Amino acid sequence: MTAPKAARRRRWIAAGLAVAAAAGACTDGYPTRDAPAAGDMSAAEHVHALNDMLRHEARSVDARLTLATPCILRLATTAPGAHESTASLRLETLHIAFSVDERYRVNLAPAANLPAARDHRFVVDGWQDAVAFRSHLQQLQMACVASKD
Repeated sequence: MTAPKAARRRRWIAAGLAVAAAAGACTDGYPTRDAPAAGDMSAAEHVHALNDMLRHEARSVDARLTLATPCILRLATTAPGAHESTASLRLETLHIAFSVDERYRVNLAPAANLPAARDHRFVVDGWQDAVAFRSHLQQLQMACVASKD
C-alpha cells in the first residue's frame, strides 16, 4: 500500500472512531433504557412512584399513599411531633390540578359537585414532576373506572 493510500485509510479509520465515540456520548447522562410507559404500570407501581415523589419532596410533613381499594387512595400524613392522620380520597371524584407559585403545587380536591372536603396539596420542584404526579393519579383513576366494568 502506498503512503498516500495508507494515510487516507488512517484518516477514514480515525473519522470512524470519532463518529463512534460521539455517538456513544450522546446520552448526556440520560438513561439508555426507556422508563416504563405510564399505561403499562400496575396500580401498585403508580402508588410506589407517587410515594417516591412525596419522599423526595418532603419538607415539613411526611406523607404516604396506599391503595385501600381500586377506587380509594388512603393518604397518611405526619407532621413533626404530631400523630399520624389519614384521609381517604375517592379516585373517581378527585379533581387534580397544579398551579405555579415559587414552585409547583399539585392540588387534589373533591369534584365541584360534591360536599366540601379538605383539599390536599403537594409541592414539587418542577413542572415535569407536577405533570408526572398528575399522570400517575390519572392512571389510578382510569384503573378505578376499569375495575367497575
